Amino acid sequence: MTTMHEEQSKAAPEPLALVQALLNTQYGQGRRAHIELASPEQLRAWLVARRLLPDGTPVTEGDFRRVLQLREALRSLLRANNAREMPASPVEALNRLASNAPLTVRFQYDGVPTLEPDIAGVDGALARLVGIVFTAMTDGTWARLKACRNERCQKAFYDTSKNRSGAWCSMAGCGSRLKASAYRHRRAAHSEGEREKKAKSADAGEPG
Repeated sequence: MTTMHEEQSKAAPEPLALVQALLNTQYGQGRRAHIELASPEQLRAWLVARRLLPDGTPVTEGDFRRVLQLREALRSLLRANNAREMPASPVEALNRLASNAPLTVRFQYDGVPTLEPDIAGVDGALARLVGIVFTAMTDGTWARLKACRNERCQKAFYDTSKNRSGAWCSMAGCGSRLKASAYRHRRAAHSEGEREKKAKSADAGEPG
């Protein structure tokens, strides 16, 4: 988990921060679990607060499930950004969700083209999020958005290191815990190896 300073330093630039915010509506396990979206009503409030949905628009159980599916499929992409294997199922889910969330190109008054939702409601919100992901992939910022390598955390963070080597949402939290765990495993393996060597030496010294 992260401190307030780390939260600010590991926040993605806008509008990619909106996708990061969706991913971070849930992360962690057990007593460290963070869950913001547990019902369609909570999802509606979240979308309205971020201007992804007009106030008063209904959100169904099906809408709720699809948004959570998008969130977890995107998390799999972020795991791949952090040197983790990318299974096929999240890609299939993304393609299925994107097919129902059409986008269109619109030119702004300054002549710059943008991807805009071509549908209203929750599907429009999904389309906007997918469009943000597409744009981030083309401008290079997407590769820096990662899921924490701590399997019990998987919080989304923006890697600001020069060589894109960041692995944890927090060096002081997840990073130090995993390094301490790895050290304990190495110590245990070394101790086990020493015990086996002593046992073999003792066996070799016994009379036949």
